[in-house]
Amino acid sequence: MNQQVNPFHYLWITLAGALLFLPGLGSVHLFDWDEINFAESAREMLVTGNYSQVQVNFQPFWEKPPLFIWMQALSMKIFGVNEFAARFPNAVFGILTLCVIYRIGRTTFKGHLAHWWVLGYLGSITPHFYFKTGLIDPVFNFFIFMGIYEFYKVIMLNSPSYNANRHFLLAGVYTGIAILCKGPVALLVSLLVLFAMVFAKRMTWFFNFRDLLIYLFTTALVSCIWFIPESIKNGPYFIVEFLEYQLGLFSQNVAGHEQPFFYHPVVLLIGCFPISIIAIAGWKKNEFYSYNENLFRTTMQCLFWVVLILFSIVRTKIVHYSSLCWLPLTFMGAYAIESFNSGVFRFRWYYKMSVIVLGALIATALILFPIWMTYYRSWFVSLIADDFSKANFSADIGWGLGDILPGTFLLLVLAIYAYNLFRGRPIMTFGSLLLGNIIVISLTALMLVPKIEQHTQGAAVEFFKARRNEQCYIFHTGYKSYAPYFYAQIQPLKANDGMYRLNKDYFDKKQVRSFLQLSEEERAELDDLQKDWLIRGNIDRPAYFIAKTNDREGLDTCKTLLQLWDKNGFVTYKRMEN
Repeated sequence: MNQQVNPFHYLWITLAGALLFLPGLGSVHLFDWDEINFAESAREMLVTGNYSQVQVNFQPFWEKPPLFIWMQALSMKIFGVNEFAARFPNAVFGILTLCVIYRIGRTTFKGHLAHWWVLGYLGSITPHFYFKTGLIDPVFNFFIFMGIYEFYKVIMLNSPSYNANRHFLLAGVYTGIAILCKGPVALLVSLLVLFAMVFAKRMTWFFNFRDLLIYLFTTALVSCIWFIPESIKNGPYFIVEFLEYQLGLFSQNVAGHEQPFFYHPVVLLIGCFPISIIAIAGWKKNEFYSYNENLFRTTMQCLFWVVLILFSIVRTKIVHYSSLCWLPLTFMGAYAIESFNSGVFRFRWYYKMSVIVLGALIATALILFPIWMTYYRSWFVSLIADDFSKANFSADIGWGLGDILPGTFLLLVLAIYAYNLFRGRPIMTFGSLLLGNIIVISLTALMLVPKIEQHTQGAAVEFFKARRNEQCYIFHTGYKSYAPYFYAQIQPLKANDGMYRLNKDYFDKKQVRSFLQLSEEERAELDDLQKDWLIRGNIDRPAYFIAKTNDREGLDTCKTLLQLWDKNGFVTYKRMEN
């Protein structure tokens, strides 16, 4: 059903998105690893002028293609090298996402499903939060979703005389852009969804071989905007390493992120509260909607199940790997709400109670954590098994009773929700719940997230920032971090720097031209050589070391090093130049 789109609705959605996503973007340090990783790559593009190759510590970084990094670099050109600039592209795509799902909902569905979809996305925890981060996924998900929407339009408009070429061409453009954001997994997901839609339509082939070729050719053409020039300029090494890393994410436990099979369902249930429970309650197809409307529902369910199953099988599991499920999940929530409001479905008592129970658990955690940190920090810290985390949360960050406000407000939201349920007002029930949760999310981002960041990495980041204008070497040992590079704003080594000569001598010994050509074992060996030289060698500038307090890797026994401080789980040392 094609409803008229009111242009003023776009204005209101844009203003709401700007109000919710932009304030506070730069008030919290970027989180290690991914946020700082991407921002540092963008900073190094500005420093070196090399926009064709992603780098970290001015060495090739083959884990990600450059498109999102380009967006961040452009943002830094405008706003400076800071947290706001690193996160600004996602805030923009957050607003774009809201406008797109409103338009799709409005032009495809009767009633107010479009409004509920926007409200459901804003009122769910992780979908809302991720537009305030510097992660790739919100942009990556946007383009995959747009490509799959083109598949839906092909089925919807399918007829013997219909030419689907244009939609497959557009789908290829969107998929190619998604590949430039994060890699070939975009094509894998899109093709799996395409064939899942064929299966869901009882093996009705709504495209032919030529359509598929057009899609694949366009995808390859767009993605090769970077892949081919990069291979011509720097040889195949970077691309080969990049592809091997992408395959490793599926077959190996990369960076200690292996989780049980049910990890992502749990993450979606809690992270997308409350829309996740509402979506489950209205998951069944109903005849209130037309064929084309339910066809879109089928498309969204195919997307949801493909992503959930695929990333449950993959050994490397991180919260945002299932983030592409958020769009279909919030849609299903909106589909359910509109069905409840129209009297087609009943919102069963066990779903009503599930919202209250899960919401109460989240509210309790939001209330108890600040109370523990204010009055019972020693007791709370004693419950933590990991020594590093114990030291993190032993820090006195200044928690107070005022920090229980987000959790207390969530209890109030649940009380209003229960009252409207009792009064039999479905629109007020879901409206108050989602609008209230938007406020809870905003309060949490404003009051709690900055303090948690201070516990987990604040001391280390402040140390790096203090080194920003100092000619020195910084070496982090015993843990992986990108914070030294971004927050100390490390500059590339020059030919007369001692570290540069050490690296060059090692490359000459191994008969390679760059770090990229070293094996994993050789890279580890070079890392050990650098550490040993900074501790015992003839260094040409001061050297700083930072490690976890529970894993100092022998730094505390080195007589050449002076300990500066031991704080919040981190310990720092300094060695003066010779």
